[in-house]
Amino acid sequence: MNYIITEETLLLQKRAGIITESEYKEKLKEVDINLDDKEQSVVDDVKDEMSSILKTMDTELAKATQSTNEGLLTVASIAIALPAIMGLVAKFGKAAGAMVNKVLGKKPTDEDAYNQWMNKLSHIADELHHLYMAPLESIVKKFVKDPAKAKQVANGIFHVIVASFLIASGATAVKALQSKNLSLATLEGALSAIKGGEVKTFISDLFK
Repeated sequence: MNYIITEETLLLQKRAGIITESEYKEKLKEVDINLDDKEQSVVDDVKDEMSSILKTMDTELAKATQSTNEGLLTVASIAIALPAIMGLVAKFGKAAGAMVNKVLGKKPTDEDAYNQWMNKLSHIADELHHLYMAPLESIVKKFVKDPAKAKQVANGIFHVIVASFLIASGATAVKALQSKNLSLATLEGALSAIKGGEVKTFISDLFK
């Protein structure tokens, strides 16, 4: 008999010590996560803000690279483009955080309820990755010619976007996040950068 492996099953197996953390993450990639109605509502509600971020990124990065001979993105040009982009990222975070609190409720104090709440945020983050990581990378590739570096930069910016929405939702720590597509280490770095006002440094470091 073939059993359908769900995300919840894998999580239980990990907590029971049946599979390791690395095995859990590997198997999780094979599981399709279907959003419930509440999770989908949050994703739908922030589509306009996310689209604005992408459009503004394209415009601002194009303007910022005009001063370079080959239209390439540098640490100096990202510093020029960043204020406008981060303004929209903050707006996105505020909208997403407000929607999370409205639809899913504020961060619970009970541990089990908190884990379930974070699980829903994980689903939302993964869906945002599914919808927007490819277009984000396409924009960055216009100005960063090294494909590996472009992917790294786009991934870092995406983690900043997600971090902004997690902070606005009340999730100031991410250890309980079980995402298929996010690096918790990178997300922790993005959270620290936003809290410390060091996003420019965080993104500039991606070029090194």
